[in-house]
Amino acid sequence: MLKVKWWSAPTQIGESVALSGRLDQLFPRTATFENAQPLTIRVRGVMIGEEYDWVLGDKNDIMIVTTTQFGSEPPVQRLHVMQHNVKKGWQGDFFNDLVLAIRDFKIENKILKLRIQVYDMDGVEEGLVQAVSNASGSVAVAFPHLAPYAAAVSFGVPALLNLVDNLNEHDRIIDERLTLELEEPERGHRLLQPGYFVCFKEPVEGGLFLRSDLRVLQTDRRTPFEDCSYAVLEVERLFHAQKEWEIDQKAAKLIAELNGKGQSGKAALEFLRETLDTYDKFRRLERARELQAKKTLSGDEQKLLQEITSDEALVPFLTSK
Repeated sequence: MLKVKWWSAPTQIGESVALSGRLDQLFPRTATFENAQPLTIRVRGVMIGEEYDWVLGDKNDIMIVTTTQFGSEPPVQRLHVMQHNVKKGWQGDFFNDLVLAIRDFKIENKILKLRIQVYDMDGVEEGLVQAVSNASGSVAVAFPHLAPYAAAVSFGVPALLNLVDNLNEHDRIIDERLTLELEEPERGHRLLQPGYFVCFKEPVEGGLFLRSDLRVLQTDRRTPFEDCSYAVLEVERLFHAQKEWEIDQKAAKLIAELNGKGQSGKAALEFLRETLDTYDKFRRLERARELQAKKTLSGDEQKLLQEITSDEALVPFLTSK
């Protein structure tokens, strides 16, 4: 019988639905993503099935981090949980469960790489954990690699970044990767489609079910699965983030590229120049529209407007007054 770590289920669960190990098949009444559609990935919950602190009375000190990457774009890391003394069992109250949110999916982004890391932290000062928890709504927590650039950050940024970057030096609960692709069904590619994706700590056999509260059940559909830890992620054809969050996500991607974590083949300075060139063009378009809206223009304003409207890179985006 098939024994794997990643299983999946359609978004329509009812009371419970069978988990499938065939991630290369489309769910019923489901299609892969198309151009201009929204896409959101969320960590809906993690079941902690083991305890890693052997001191009597101690509980797990949990950290949950996800990393996503489209094609050769730079990866983006997200911090979801950093908490002391976490009991065994279901964990679902995260700082923010968003892994990735895209308002306008581009079909050329055919391959999405996803990594989820759930670790029991060793030797981390409780003060750092509490400070991060207190700042849970900050962009510096949501996107740790933006922390050095965020104002009014009160916790130890170097310590947090060192922990995020070297999480695999601690006690592993779950640390797995999943590649989802836009491909034809049943060709051996795990499909990028709306649904639930369940990652188990250890390979498990089939016959399991996903309940409506997203807990995994044994074959009798009544008994909770407790053989090992697992995480439940959801891929949706919706956009669940705010505009500001989407911008922060893009900023984190830029910082990753500048830090040499991208795979675009471009030097960091070249990537930054392209980004700032796009920003400059947008600001010039804004300025042109502002000048076009005025009833009268000074000589200098007319000269500037003529300069902008003569720019061949901007002409397709401008309309005459």
